[in-house]
Amino acid sequence: MASLRLLANGASTDHPVPGLPFADDIHLGADSHPSGPARPARIADPETAGLVWIVHAHPSLGRTVTLYEAGPDSIGPQEWHSTRPLVARSGGYWWDGTGWHRPPQLWDEAAGAFEDQPVPAATTITAADLLDEKADADRGHVHRASALTGQRSVDTSQWRHDLARWSRTRTPAAGHPPLERCVVTLTAPELAGDQLLGTRALAAAAGISPSALRAYISRGQGAVPEPQTVVGNRPMWSRPVAENWAEHRRRPTADRWPSHRDRPALPGGAEQIRRTLGPVLFAALWDDPERRARWALRHRTRQAVGDVAADLAYLAADRLEDSCPVQALADVLTQAALADLAAAADGSSPVGQVLDWFTRHHAPAAERAVSAIAEQAELRHGIPRTHTALALRADAPGAPAPPAFKRATA
Repeated sequence: MASLRLLANGASTDHPVPGLPFADDIHLGADSHPSGPARPARIADPETAGLVWIVHAHPSLGRTVTLYEAGPDSIGPQEWHSTRPLVARSGGYWWDGTGWHRPPQLWDEAAGAFEDQPVPAATTITAADLLDEKADADRGHVHRASALTGQRSVDTSQWRHDLARWSRTRTPAAGHPPLERCVVTLTAPELAGDQLLGTRALAAAAGISPSALRAYISRGQGAVPEPQTVVGNRPMWSRPVAENWAEHRRRPTADRWPSHRDRPALPGGAEQIRRTLGPVLFAALWDDPERRARWALRHRTRQAVGDVAADLAYLAADRLEDSCPVQALADVLTQAALADLAAAADGSSPVGQVLDWFTRHHAPAAERAVSAIAEQAELRHGIPRTHTALALRADAPGAPAPPAFKRATA
């Protein structure tokens, strides 16, 4: 997947990301907010290839507009595909309109959703809080999107001027929320500088070495949480986020990099691949005379080569998800299931088959897809979430027939 970089706030955003410049987005228009939660819209910049605008609107909380630099094959970060959060700051801490919550990390199987953890004593910082007599709108800038390629942030003093210029164009008559409701960021005791943990402390909390943690981060493995801040090129995490990641690692998971001696069980589909690949790799390493000559040392025995083949088979099976566009598949599955619901179908065998495969190979993503389907089914058709989730799981091959879908009646 191509790299992604958040470049700028759109000038029409209601909740600016601190430190990012503002870019002219007049071409996006000022459409009214939708009547319910909506998926973020992805709009290519009309002047510069590789720049993408993401517009996420909420009927009562306003909208966010951000500019990304992204290749044409990028599927985007998770918030591009979700109905929420509208506002996320400090490495995934998110705002629901009244308060702040920690990044979603721990999946609750019974509830079919991530555990919700409100942030104690969190304070919302709004645009009104940051604007004072030192902020000079005449010194602020609104850039053309094409001029921002490669630019990441502006210094604090200049950003206050930019914020003042952004605020000058906002009036209640134009449908903008007041500055007191324009969220910029948050503060909380757990995000104070002296409460944050570095790489070594995060690794210790998870019971791994710092080098292993750095390897996870560089490879994009292990579901390592986003840092809450970066100080002098050093990522820093809040203690609750570190503890949640450690708990996440203790729970069964399909995407953990296996240890040499104590490998966790693979999902059913990956286990079948491992059993198939093990003998094939062993034969390639040992039974072929030409390759076997490379192992012709006394300590490279048949058993030792067999162990290497088993490790390679496990790692290959565990990493095969890299070849699958997981988020794209989840989106297609979600739309197919909702289409069946719109047609009042009693479940769908193809949807059930794909969901069964998805669950065996990518259980966390499948759980998120089921939760998204259930959420949208309730919003669009009045079908209770628990009913939809049970029906989808029952629709897997070999499972009992699912109960009929019933719409809510007035």
